[in-house]
Amino acid sequence: MRKSIMYVGLDVHKESIEIATADEGRDGEVRRYGRIDGELSSLDRVVRKLRSTGKELSFVY
Repeated sequence: MRKSIMYVGLDVHKESIEIATADEGRDGEVRRYGRIDGELSSLDRVVRKLRSTGKELSFVY
């Protein structure tokens, strides 16, 4: 069984990262996830939370 894909967009700045997600497909919903600080530990927490949805993640920088 194929997992659905969630696209994760990262807009990286010096001190923060803006995150948006989009469901796969032409009509997939796009959502602003939020802003986190630029620390690797913050990004790690977000990735773990998104992975818990059971979807395959595809990152866009």
